[in-house]
Amino acid sequence: MSLARRTLLATPFIAAASRAIGQTADWDKLTEAANRQGHLNLTHNIPPPLGDQWVGEFNKAFPKIAVEATRLGSSELMQRFNTEYSAGASQTDACVTLWDDTLLTWSSNGWIRTWRPPEAAAFDPRYVIRDQLFVTEVIRSSLASSKTKVKESDAPKDWPDFFDPKWKDRIGMDPPWRSVAVQEMLAAWHEQGMRDVAKRLKDNGVRFFNGSAGVVQALIRGDIWVAAVIEPPVISALADGAPVRVTYPASVVPAIGTPMFVPAKSPNPEAGMVFVNWALSAKGQLALQDAVGSPVTRPGIGDPKLVPGIARQKIVLSTELLNPDKQKAIIDEWRQVFGLQ
Repeated sequence: MSLARRTLLATPFIAAASRAIGQTADWDKLTEAANRQGHLNLTHNIPPPLGDQWVGEFNKAFPKIAVEATRLGSSELMQRFNTEYSAGASQTDACVTLWDDTLLTWSSNGWIRTWRPPEAAAFDPRYVIRDQLFVTEVIRSSLASSKTKVKESDAPKDWPDFFDPKWKDRIGMDPPWRSVAVQEMLAAWHEQGMRDVAKRLKDNGVRFFNGSAGVVQALIRGDIWVAAVIEPPVISALADGAPVRVTYPASVVPAIGTPMFVPAKSPNPEAGMVFVNWALSAKGQLALQDAVGSPVTRPGIGDPKLVPGIARQKIVLSTELLNPDKQKAIIDEWRQVFGLQ
């Protein structure tokens, strides 16, 4: 059956869901339609085998819906969706990706379905964007240090500690011209009143590495002793028993959301909606947190196994800190200070 034909056949159920998704009868009909479709095309950027573990839990909950999952890097995922939808529709029924402002462009283009999953009622409104983008977890910036090189009492506790002269030539990070997460962290520092950070870090001998994973590997090797870095590679290192520790400053914790959405047109839209609603449920959120180790956004799930959750932290999202002009200003300043014009 053609993509257009399958999408048209789904229209009555989706119309009902869009009108009153919270009504049990409508949701039951939509779930029945998803089971009859029996197939879900999922695109995500969760590293293996973590994404497979999460999808496996969905399979247990909805055994009639076979999942065809495709993992792509964030840039490749964005490019693929943009190419498909420019041609009229998406081959993806549900999509999970790191936050990017491109998502708002797709929203304005009418490429993302507007609806409210029943489980969305449990979430803070900051994690439900335009009733289209539903933030399932957050990836936080953190301070990490080597247990073999730095005593617990000396480990940095808040962002200003990263600039201490005692760490000269022993501090590392991913450069802001390669990472939106670092740009957000720098914007958060600025909001905290920290100025001239590029020059200060250059004077203190900051070292750059290839991506956040490279930063953490340098920390484990002892090439650096302290790092400002996003948490996923730190969590992986902790899971492997590496001698590193992680701190989330009390002043502010910058975080990038991982939203999911259902395209406005796709082969199996009901299946996509069922998946998103499950992913927002307590069981789906717990399964995601157990798989990836980063904290999810639904209240009441509890902390991840290796790091604290977000309930007691001052979380600030990239969407609340960054815009294209601010990102450009950050990158331009750092390139100038480090002579990369």
